[in-house]
Amino acid sequence: MDMSIAKFPSITTGLKRHRAGAFVLVNHENSGQPNTRYLSGFTGSESIVLITPHRRFIITDGRYLSQARDETKSFEIIPTGKHGYMGVFADLVKRLRIRSILIDPSRTYYSFIVRLREQVPNLLIRHESDMLQRVRMIKTPAEIVLIKKSVRIALRAFEHLMPHIREGATERELADRLEFFMKEAGAERIAFDTICVSGKNGAFPHGKPTSKKIRKGELVTLDFGAVYQGYNSDITRTLAVGKISDKLSDIYDAVQKAQALGIKKTRAGITGHEIDAVCRDYIAERGYGKYFLHGTGHGLGLEVHELPIIAQESHTPLPFGAIITIEPGIYIEGLGGVRIEDDIVITKSGSIVLSK
Repeated sequence: MDMSIAKFPSITTGLKRHRAGAFVLVNHENSGQPNTRYLSGFTGSESIVLITPHRRFIITDGRYLSQARDETKSFEIIPTGKHGYMGVFADLVKRLRIRSILIDPSRTYYSFIVRLREQVPNLLIRHESDMLQRVRMIKTPAEIVLIKKSVRIALRAFEHLMPHIREGATERELADRLEFFMKEAGAERIAFDTICVSGKNGAFPHGKPTSKKIRKGELVTLDFGAVYQGYNSDITRTLAVGKISDKLSDIYDAVQKAQALGIKKTRAGITGHEIDAVCRDYIAERGYGKYFLHGTGHGLGLEVHELPIIAQESHTPLPFGAIITIEPGIYIEGLGGVRIEDDIVITKSGSIVLSK
């Protein structure tokens, strides 16, 4: 699916702002993904994209030529042939008489710049970090549909897992089953390595599943996501196995209510800092402030973690159409932890929770 056409005005604006002749995106073993896919629709793992105000090119090798022609309708496809990526790219720059290019230094590896300067010594290289990531914050209706589908796949898999979350099951067993159920439900792959932690292991926000067996009276936290047509979901659920202690119950209640306050606060124009503060202040009021160890959320789309960031240092107003997570948590060493995470579309007057 090529949803890139509306994105080119931002490229043109960036070229004017930096007085550059072309925007260049290098994709080497997915280093330039998902921006390559976002701009062109091309999903291969190796390519160079070059966009001028009037023309668009993708350079790729023989492994991907048919794929590029099939996935990309608005770009000229150039095979690398015997000259390789750098040789063909340098020749294209010279042929188009491009004197300066614009790159995203967070995506373009330094060795490419070194080799390019050897091939085209007088070429000026401008840079702007996260240029496309900022554009990608605002999702199109088509993108929102794909993320909704990804969320539905993940939640359907979780429902299938529920009967297996019982005393005696291991963390690793539950994580493996959940990943299988997501693929069975239609995921092209899992979004990230599934987190499944229980009991004292729940104190580790990104703990890895182990052979530890689930016991009655413990909390189990699962952090999981599916990928559907390139778009990610990211959901966390914490459950009790049997009757839990009053302390664990209080922790869960604090996280659940903090998240509800964060969701209620969310709307276009609010900052990530303000959402984070609502959740963080409430958890602090409940006496657990020092146990909230991470930001409240992040953007979600072609990447699991993308702009905007929902954290203390985030003071940029959130745009209408962004999709974010809200995921406060409490983690107490030696006791356990709780995190609840949902995927949310920001609207002009509020928000819509996709992962109910």
